[in-house]
Amino acid sequence: MAVSDDDLAHLLRRTEFVVRPSRLAELKALDLSTYAAAVENVLGVGLNGSAPLPAYFMSEDPVSGWDQYVAACNFWIDAMVNKPRPLQEKMTLFWHGHFVSAWWDVGKGFHMMQQVQMYRQNALGNFRDLTQAMAIDRAMLVYLSNAENVKGSPNQNFARELMELFTLGVGNYTEGDVEASARAWTGHNADWPDYVYTFYPNRHDTGLKTFFGTTKNWNGPDIIDEILLNNAGKRQIAARLITKKLWEFLAHPSPPTAVLDAIAPAFAADWNITNLVRLILNRPEFYSTTAKQGLVRTPIEFIVALCYYSGLTADDLGVSWRAESTGQQMFQPPNVAGWKPNAYWLNTSAVAGRADFARSVMWQLSDDPAFANVAAMTAANAVDFVANYFGIFPLSTATRTALINARQSAAGKWYSTPNLLIQTMLSPEFHMA
Repeated sequence: MAVSDDDLAHLLRRTEFVVRPSRLAELKALDLSTYAAAVENVLGVGLNGSAPLPAYFMSEDPVSGWDQYVAACNFWIDAMVNKPRPLQEKMTLFWHGHFVSAWWDVGKGFHMMQQVQMYRQNALGNFRDLTQAMAIDRAMLVYLSNAENVKGSPNQNFARELMELFTLGVGNYTEGDVEASARAWTGHNADWPDYVYTFYPNRHDTGLKTFFGTTKNWNGPDIIDEILLNNAGKRQIAARLITKKLWEFLAHPSPPTAVLDAIAPAFAADWNITNLVRLILNRPEFYSTTAKQGLVRTPIEFIVALCYYSGLTADDLGVSWRAESTGQQMFQPPNVAGWKPNAYWLNTSAVAGRADFARSVMWQLSDDPAFANVAAMTAANAVDFVANYFGIFPLSTATRTALINARQSAAGKWYSTPNLLIQTMLSPEFHMA
């Protein structure tokens, strides 16, 4: 079945935040007898290059941690808006919400920036390698207390979340497994003040430990390899958990069992994240009505869309301080379980936060020449012009009618065009990913 323009637009929204006209045209020029060529194009994140973090994020700002946080927010949002292949940033955001750490808890912001850079570098790589790197990352060592996990007083925080949230899910391990894993990770520490990962043999519990029924002198990295490589049953469970979570991030909640049955075993075979994404994006279910209508833009995705369509930057919109009211503050997931999905973003306070962003955009666009002729347009033409400006094509009949009626009721008023801008940015269609 040939791929439609609507399919391509859906693919771009879910992988690149917005439908950039140049990208849509690029995909339309490909062989569209199947989804494969378009998917491979989206996966071409090598075009982003591998630039290191700016020097400012390689050490702590000795004067103002807040200024560094502001710069970090601006840097990441602008990367989401401007990278040639934003899928890399989208997947970085996914891993940041899966392998969670939080700026204020970690304490040193540049550690968070370096953690996110590690997620960026491994975003579409090998899941086992990513998990091993995450386990000894400085921000994670501090956030889940493995930095102070020593023999004689094992700390279970990381050991528990490694299985409960990061790889297996509740019910697929015992309290004894948590205890054994915590002991195995003793000595894998990071000491104040620099918190550089170091393995201290004198702090490591070398005694016998029973993990998933096997008794031996387990060491920390062995625990990850037992889950992801050596224990066939746990490996399949972990693959299914990640596959389900990524499907829900890219497609829609509650993936069909047939989809998980088809994709998860392939992921377990080699832990290739790129191939997992490829399999998801090539499934016909990904292009179904359920998928196309299945996700609400997260606040961060909403902000990225506003930046792209308005031409404003993250700094222009004050993302670092305004985002808190939307429910999704950058680098600051609410807890180790990360941000909740989908309808969670549409509570009263979160929508009010989005409205605050929309108002800011409106005021900054008030003198934009692009809108100079809107006042003279008919209500219908004005609505269509502004909707097209914000990449909404098409508006639903119900939304378009409501906007036209609102425009007509404000005819001749100074606030007619400002209201239309805000109403369009807050329309249901602009909230849909």
